[in-house]
Amino acid sequence: MTHLFIGIGDAGEAILDALLGYKAVRRAKPIVLKTKPESDKEDKIEGTLKNIKDVDVAFLFSGLGDSDLTPRIAEILTGVNIKIFLVGIVPANRREKREKLITAYHSLEQLKEHVNTFLIVDNERIAHLPNFEDYYPSYNRYIASCIADILAGTSAPGAISDSERHSSMQMNEVVKMLSFEDEPGYVALSRASELTKGLGGYILPFLRHKPLDLRTLLRVSLEKFSVSDAPSGCEKSVSFLQVPEYYIRSRSVDREQVEEVIRAHSKESHLAVYTTKRNIAAITNLFTFKFDQLERLREIRRLAHEGV
Repeated sequence: MTHLFIGIGDAGEAILDALLGYKAVRRAKPIVLKTKPESDKEDKIEGTLKNIKDVDVAFLFSGLGDSDLTPRIAEILTGVNIKIFLVGIVPANRREKREKLITAYHSLEQLKEHVNTFLIVDNERIAHLPNFEDYYPSYNRYIASCIADILAGTSAPGAISDSERHSSMQMNEVVKMLSFEDEPGYVALSRASELTKGLGGYILPFLRHKPLDLRTLLRVSLEKFSVSDAPSGCEKSVSFLQVPEYYIRSRSVDREQVEEVIRAHSKESHLAVYTTKRNIAAITNLFTFKFDQLERLREIRRLAHEGV
């Protein structure tokens, strides 16, 4: 299956560019579109999207307070039966004008008719930092690393060549797992990784991997969600665990331990395990909520209603 990536505006393009920084993602040869809301004409965009073939799921990257173009693109994609993962950037309360937050809410309201899953990137997570805009590149890379793991964990064998499937999922399955029958899912992303060998392991491949500490990896990942004040429990979750082949062969992956920890935080949970040729172990979690369960979303809704 071909991946479709659409970067909308400067904020959306920044995360998309960070994602395309992964060689494995580029080797999958996705269809990549970038749009400038202030200059791109809607009829041209519509013509381009309606001519796209062999795409089941599209990833949209957009700042939610930036453009009216995002809901229109989502509507077009829905019209040609393409499911939508929206990587939506929520403006920070302490850094943005009230009007931008209200615009973000109205954008969410328009988009919920078309989007299956919202992957929430909450700028409030870095807004407390001095010169917080300097942290955008590293924050974008963090979000991109989560999405790259999703793509690797849902790829057909050989599609992303530095990973091999062990126990994985298809993207259409993940869409269903991260959404609800009557409304989209709102997802908080998190990721943690660790080297399984020192730097010498890249030079001397025969050096053994160190023991796998999955419990610590999970604990760290659960402290790094992309939504501020995310509740400890969610409705649904999907986790992607990648490890070197050595740990699969030596039966060092305690899948039950991982599932036990995730089940403590999620009413319904799913786990995909796959291998990587890199000397890292990493887990990426997608915790799915309904709109009213996330304080950050309720907060911008309150602002919008107060402004009426």
